[in-house]
Amino acid sequence: MALSPKRELTPVQVTFVCAGWLVFAVSAFVYVRVSVWLNQPFHEGVRHLRYFDLKVYRGAAKRIVNGQTLYGRPIRRRLGFTYPPAAALLMLPLSLFAIRGDELIVTALNGAALIFVLRQALLIARPSERRSSTGTALSLLSRPAVAWSVAALAAAAAIWLEPVSVALGYGQVDILIAALVVFDIARDDTSRTKGLAIGLAAGIKLTPLLFIAYLLLSGRRRAAIVASASFVATVVASFVLLPADAARYWEVLVFRTSRIGGAADVANQSLRGAIARLLDVWHPGMAATVTVGLVAAVGIGLAVHFSRRGDDATGFSLCAVTTLLASPISWTHHWVLAIPALFMLVVVGCERRSLPLLASAVALLYIGYSYLPERVMTKRGPLMHDGSPLRVDPYVVIGLLVLAVAGVNAVLNSGRRPIFGRVAARRRAFRVTASA
Repeated sequence: MALSPKRELTPVQVTFVCAGWLVFAVSAFVYVRVSVWLNQPFHEGVRHLRYFDLKVYRGAAKRIVNGQTLYGRPIRRRLGFTYPPAAALLMLPLSLFAIRGDELIVTALNGAALIFVLRQALLIARPSERRSSTGTALSLLSRPAVAWSVAALAAAAAIWLEPVSVALGYGQVDILIAALVVFDIARDDTSRTKGLAIGLAAGIKLTPLLFIAYLLLSGRRRAAIVASASFVATVVASFVLLPADAARYWEVLVFRTSRIGGAADVANQSLRGAIARLLDVWHPGMAATVTVGLVAAVGIGLAVHFSRRGDDATGFSLCAVTTLLASPISWTHHWVLAIPALFMLVVVGCERRSLPLLASAVALLYIGYSYLPERVMTKRGPLMHDGSPLRVDPYVVIGLLVLAVAGVNAVLNSGRRPIFGRVAARRRAFRVTASA
């Protein structure tokens, strides 16, 4: 269907759209070339990642094909498959191709998923609903071609951030998990299948489970029920297709977080990991569990508070940060789930011309480009307890500061507009207008 004259892009806008995709293509090409030159999957060259996790996924898929136990001996070096059995079932296509083919396919999927994540973040922030009377450049984000180009432009910068870079280097699924989560959060609450993708994401990797509680407590009960049913369906499917492996995982292994790695490893940027490093132990005890539980309760409470005020951008951001802090293990590549929040901070900072918001975004970008956890592990070893918190636990410190700022905002400005603005109203009207 042809666009109406009002919806047609001007030559300048067409140039901008093409430029956004071109910048992403150039950034991705340079990223790949630098990785090859350094014989490393990311530009700092600190770790020899070499698609390590992807090779574990392939090994798990081949075990299923060969009728072997999924959680037996290690697949690669001393590490075995740590995800739910449903994840291994979804990874079966990896057994069909050579390793180079899998590397190419997974890298391309992750690159596309990164752009998709940022595009969905624009839908959550929805700045085009709040156009100024003078008409700003951000008002053009209601046009799909422009919005996708902006997402590609942002992805060109995000691809160099440490969480994304490490996820690409390992061949990880975290960007795809983030894509499933933001897809559901950005959807209209009236959709009967909202929550399906979040449940599927939790079935692949347990990290997004807290988003089901977020949906329920923020008043989206149908979406929470759909998400729960979707998650349960992945568990049932695994018991039907892999009964022995499913029984072993859900009855025994799911409670053994130590099998994933030591909590004190600097790459584990969860609150539990920070406490372990502070106490100089590999696995902290019950006091740490209680502390994490309290922080999780506060974080999800704040997320629900802002969501019920109509600010789904802040609600999603706080839920993502809380999820990453509360998880027993949050490797640095897990923090790709927080990148949509960073992007929304940049967008809203530009829209409001707010120097504090933009300064905060610049500071967070600097941390993301610094590769601090990688540098610390290389210089001092995995157990780091005598460095500054910002140096050893940068993502944990940022996450706690985000919750603190949100808490102060909730207490002092309950009658004013939310951090990211009131965005939940008129969703269906906006979608009709945007697609007209």
